[in-house]
This record gives sequence, structure tokens and C-alpha cells, in this order.
Amino acid sequence: MVLMGEKVRDREHHERLFKASMSPIRRQIVAAIGVQGKTREELKKELELSDFQFKFNLDWLIREGFVKEEDGKLKLTDDGIELLEAG
Repeated sequence: MVLMGEKVRDREHHERLFKASMSPIRRQIVAAIGVQGKTREELKKELELSDFQFKFNLDWLIREGFVKEEDGKLKLTDDGIELLEAG
């Protein structure tokens, strides 16, 4: 049995994944972080994005729960790994 709350959460989850996957920059950030994680400096240097593009998209990924910062490293959450695997 699926509860109404689960359906809403599931739909919201898919909408977030869709929004994230539609942005080439966000996909690029997620792929660059990968399963190992990276510091902000490593990521910024590797991606060669403008400061605005980098901050705007990384902040969005963190706010939406795809990326977390832990011990000075950016790491993918379970949702981030799902996005990475979706390509």
C-alpha cells in the first residue's frame, strides 16, 4: 500500500532529479565530484566555470540535497549518486 505522502514525496523527488538532470552544468558538477568527493577548490579548477555559474549551481545542488559538504570536501548524497548513475 502506498500512502498519499509517499506519492507526493516520490513525485517531488522525481521533479528534483529532472530539474538537476536538465542542467548541463549541474550534471558536470555531479560527475566531477563523483564517488570520491572533491574540495571546492579542486572542483572549481577542474570545471573552469565562472564564479557565478559555480556558486549558483553548486548552491542549488546543496540546497536540493544532491551534494553535501563534509570535512572540507564536497560529496554526493544518495540522491546525488542516483543523478550521477542516471548520467
